[in-house]
Amino acid sequence: MRDIGISIVVLIGLFWTVRFPYVGVLLWTWVTLMVPHQLAFGFSRTFQINLLVAVVTLGSWLLNDKERKFPPLDTHCKLLILYFLWMTFNTFQAVEPDMSWRMWDRVWRVMLLGVLISTMATNKVRIHAVVMVDAMSLLWYGVKGGGFTLMNGGGNHVQGPADSPIGDNNQLALAILMVLPLANYLRLYTVNWAVSRAYLIAIGFGVLSVLGSYSRGAFIALGGLAVLAMFRAKRKWLYPLVAAGLLIPAMQFMPENYFSRINTIQDAQSDGSFQGRLDAWGVAWGYAVDHFPFGAGFHGCQTIQVFSHYAPGKETHAAHSIFFQTLGDNGFIGLFIFLALLFVAFRNSMTIRKYSKGNPELGWAYDLSGMIQLSLFVYCLGGSALSFAYYDNMFILTGLLSVMREQVLSQAKIKGWRKGMGRSQDQGALSPTLVTE
Repeated sequence: MRDIGISIVVLIGLFWTVRFPYVGVLLWTWVTLMVPHQLAFGFSRTFQINLLVAVVTLGSWLLNDKERKFPPLDTHCKLLILYFLWMTFNTFQAVEPDMSWRMWDRVWRVMLLGVLISTMATNKVRIHAVVMVDAMSLLWYGVKGGGFTLMNGGGNHVQGPADSPIGDNNQLALAILMVLPLANYLRLYTVNWAVSRAYLIAIGFGVLSVLGSYSRGAFIALGGLAVLAMFRAKRKWLYPLVAAGLLIPAMQFMPENYFSRINTIQDAQSDGSFQGRLDAWGVAWGYAVDHFPFGAGFHGCQTIQVFSHYAPGKETHAAHSIFFQTLGDNGFIGLFIFLALLFVAFRNSMTIRKYSKGNPELGWAYDLSGMIQLSLFVYCLGGSALSFAYYDNMFILTGLLSVMREQVLSQAKIKGWRKGMGRSQDQGALSPTLVTE
């Protein structure tokens, strides 16, 4: 039944994609983030639904003369193109070409989705639609994981769907953390009281799901998110009460073995997992230095021949760091471009907030860019201890910031708005059905 249900949803989506290409972008976002086909048991698990959605979306977009064909030619777009070209060139030098090219085939499609979003999300409604699909796709796992944690008393680890980018407990926890700020944005911009409270409950379940993952990196990222979000809260006096109301009961609920695992953060030197990560970081650094400017190709540093050369006698280990993963895979040039992409994303968000602050018509952009900032902050903090460098949502969110910056600067120039006039009081309420101007 799951296979049939998923197939029906995808076929209906593809039918509307032929007429409205942006429906395909939303469908693609849902499929790539939620990976619903991995929740099924039959043919939909093996059929390449993501590829089918991508092909139909691209075809509809190219044939539709009402959709613009080029993304904002800003620094983000140029860096993304450069990143793609370098990864392609570096893959020709890969230690294991077959394995590396398979990963390359996935990564370029993920990057393409980010480019399409920055090309086609040309108004507020479309941007909100992406944010809603993004948040809902992963909040589903947050609610499910939170419920699972409640039912088993926190005794079992929350895992994602098998054979997916979020299948590991650490990956799923970080993915859920990244959408919590987006869910909070939707909560603030929803006029329906019941829907607003539903978002708040989903956020609470998401926090419980992150704790139930037993991920130490996600625990640190959750703490960082809680602290940074306080500075973004409108009612700073109320924020500690709400945060405490969510975190304290959740922490009290978790069993003793959870705290035993978290306490190993304080004793990293005796933790075998941490030592394995240090070995992997050393391998990535050593290979990148010896083969400058190239890397070993996707997953190349995890191969036995490379790992045993730079860490003889040690068991092979994943990089467990988006930065060392990029360094080992694509060398110093790839790492530089990756860091530049993140830097430009944060700069774009600050530019959006600078030019939208105090502008009633752009209050939504001010708040949304701030929430995406939090999401990317969590990605960088949690990703510093996790192999998650090519995660889909990073490219989606950076693409959103690119097109939002273009729109905000365009409107600010047309309207002649002044900068820094104070925080907008207009909430620009977003209805549950996304009925906005």
